[in-house]
Amino acid sequence: MLKSSVNIHSWAYFITLTIIAVSIPLSKYVMSMGEFLLVAMWLWSGFSFKISARFFKLGGYIKGIYHLLGYLVQLAYNNFIDKFALFFRNKPAVVLTSIFLLHILGLVYTSDMEYAMKDIRIKLPLLMFPIIISTMESFRYKRFKILMLFYVAAVLAGSLISFSIILKGQFTDIRDISPYVGSIRFGLNVSLAFFTLVYFVLYDKGFKYWQKLLFSLIGIWFVIFLVLMESVTSLSIILTIVLGFLVYQSLTTKYFALKIAIILVVIALPTALFFYIRSEVIDAVTPPSIDNATLDSETIQGNIYFHDTIIRGVEDGRYVGLYLCEKELQEAWNERSEMAYYSKTNGGHELKESLIRYLTSKDLRKDAAGIAALSDWDIQMIKNGVANYNYVKNPGLRARMLKIIMGYEVYLKTGDPSGSSVMQRIEYSKGSINLIKENFWFGVGTGDIENALIEQYKEMKSELKTEYMFHAHNQYFAIFITFGVFGLLWFLFALVYPPLATGRFSDYFFVTFFVIMLLSMLSDDTLETQAGATLFAFFYSFFLFGKKKENA
Repeated sequence: MLKSSVNIHSWAYFITLTIIAVSIPLSKYVMSMGEFLLVAMWLWSGFSFKISARFFKLGGYIKGIYHLLGYLVQLAYNNFIDKFALFFRNKPAVVLTSIFLLHILGLVYTSDMEYAMKDIRIKLPLLMFPIIISTMESFRYKRFKILMLFYVAAVLAGSLISFSIILKGQFTDIRDISPYVGSIRFGLNVSLAFFTLVYFVLYDKGFKYWQKLLFSLIGIWFVIFLVLMESVTSLSIILTIVLGFLVYQSLTTKYFALKIAIILVVIALPTALFFYIRSEVIDAVTPPSIDNATLDSETIQGNIYFHDTIIRGVEDGRYVGLYLCEKELQEAWNERSEMAYYSKTNGGHELKESLIRYLTSKDLRKDAAGIAALSDWDIQMIKNGVANYNYVKNPGLRARMLKIIMGYEVYLKTGDPSGSSVMQRIEYSKGSINLIKENFWFGVGTGDIENALIEQYKEMKSELKTEYMFHAHNQYFAIFITFGVFGLLWFLFALVYPPLATGRFSDYFFVTFFVIMLLSMLSDDTLETQAGATLFAFFYSFFLFGKKKENA
């Protein structure tokens, strides 16, 4: 009977962990509910239905409830004491939770307690998962594999839902195709799922050939999806890890021919990518030669065209200012839309500029004929602020490069980085470095980073629009700004010591996840959202403490 009870608790714990893993890419609500359930399971592990039933059998309903409540309080108290004693004997787990405690320490000298409390709440997973998972059962590879398969299935489901949004054109920004968690965090989930499948295909002998073929196809789909999602961060992470893996293989293999082949692949991959990007950039910024004498001077309606090859520049290999007749364009637009030509789009941009760029992207003239060629869907996209047809209908690396190029050109002309996430990150880095210099030793405290950065942007006289005055978009900068140099050094120590102490740097899953997280923190505040903090804390703790080492 005892064995049966243990099995029930073991499976309940495993199922709860699986629910949390599945929810990370799909549902913040289920993620939170799973965490509450996990805490309850930790406090009341060992709960006996047989003992509880005896309370009611011997004492009736009222006394049964009274004794049951006493039993629950005593059980929670004993578990709390016993498991915290176990936790404090686990130095790697204690060090890992110190990342959260660092934020508690930062409360001492913060001035914005409201923001600090919000930050503490977001980072609770950094405390909860290491404590719970390090003091509960660890699983053999068979169960571990089941959990990871469910996780991969959840990521696959999320990617297919996002792809359906792409097919329907139901977005104005590619980041909108991830409806459940932010696109950057979802991309990190896709990266982890991809390398999970790589392990199952290359190393797990328990799967049949048709299953490995299926896993391979899903892995290929994940890469294609990241391209469609324009996830430069996740694609860069995958490429970096693959190249690192190949270099490692070349150093360990005994076969000279294989060593040379791997080295050639390592050289060829980034080289091919470089020339592809170079070709696309040249194509995007190089318009065809123009003979002004051959350009039409009048529209079909007899109005004069204005031909500009300088002021409006080039987009997607075309002069934006060619074949422009604003008088005709304004009249034709106002006949098709209740949103006036001289107004703002739903995204806050000048409508006429979005319209002119959109027509250019479809290779249409900026006149009445061009407006007539637009579909009702095109009209709605322009009203929503979409300035290039390809941003919605042809998402991918080329569209991403077009956005970066346009953002860079606007930045050069106006100094405003708001129109490009890449230019924004440059501005964020400038502000972060200035703040680090001013608060080098101890930082600004847990709750003051946002206000400090906003003030810094204003001192820099940055052209950033207020709605884009965000965080550092670099987790290392964020920690440095918040806690100073000592806080950053401790943060790095808390990341590296636990796997060193537990020998997990020899485990494929931990190492892969570790590198994904460390690289993601270079271009994003990975721990500053619920989805990011939970992704990090759950899998970091699970790979460290929840998976039996001997079954790696």
